[in-house]
Amino acid sequence: MKTTKILFTDLDGTLLDDQKNISRHSLDTIKRMTDAGHKLVLCSGRPINSVLSVSEQFGFTGPGSYVVSYNGGLIYDCYEKKTILHSPLSFDCVKYLFDQADQEDLHIHTYSDTHIISLHDTPELAHYCEHIQMPTLVTNDILSVLDEEPMKIIVMDMNGRPRLDAFRAKLSSWAEGKVSSTFSSPLLLEYGSPASTKGNAVKYLCHYLNIPIENSVASGDEENDTTMLEAAGVGAAMANGTDIAKNAADYITEHDNNHDGISEIIEKFIL
Repeated sequence: MKTTKILFTDLDGTLLDDQKNISRHSLDTIKRMTDAGHKLVLCSGRPINSVLSVSEQFGFTGPGSYVVSYNGGLIYDCYEKKTILHSPLSFDCVKYLFDQADQEDLHIHTYSDTHIISLHDTPELAHYCEHIQMPTLVTNDILSVLDEEPMKIIVMDMNGRPRLDAFRAKLSSWAEGKVSSTFSSPLLLEYGSPASTKGNAVKYLCHYLNIPIENSVASGDEENDTTMLEAAGVGAAMANGTDIAKNAADYITEHDNNHDGISEIIEKFIL
């Protein structure tokens, strides 16, 4: 009996090269994998519409194609076109995080179904929107423009981690049991519900699909990938990954995201 395997792959810095493309060789390797009956999960901190645009752009929409967005807060079946898991932040947590970030003069934003929502029009917002194809809405009353509890909040600083690390540490006692936090890049500190981790998404989807977790493979390059690298049967960090991702992995690729590192993982652990 054939063993079905499942690949959970991060997007930026992992599946996608630095130009946000996937090489023909990697696309061919992924097609061989899915044609053999194995499953593909795009697993990202990005909002759902942004991840779905990648899925549609590269044709990852057939049976066995899934999307995990908001670092695990939302799981979606691309073929059946249905949401499998939805785990938002509470409005109370949203208000508290926005108030705290604004007091520290840090950029902060969240999402509705259609917009990125921010208190201020900042250089951080402009930088973020270069890669996330969503319109923005700037408002002084975040809760008034949210029709439902949002999936994720991002705190940003164009100078990198020092102020973000300090902000995270300041809120650590409050955050325990209320929110999860992780870095998806040195500029992006991301908050979600306690259940919103990529590791929880690996466990949930494997259980949902009745695939033994030892048949799962995860690939990533950043701190927000560490939980899935640890949860999967095999965790593979990219050669271009951060030390924290590499330390969480079972395997480090020889090739980086610009040179078919994802194909290396598929060939070695799935095909």
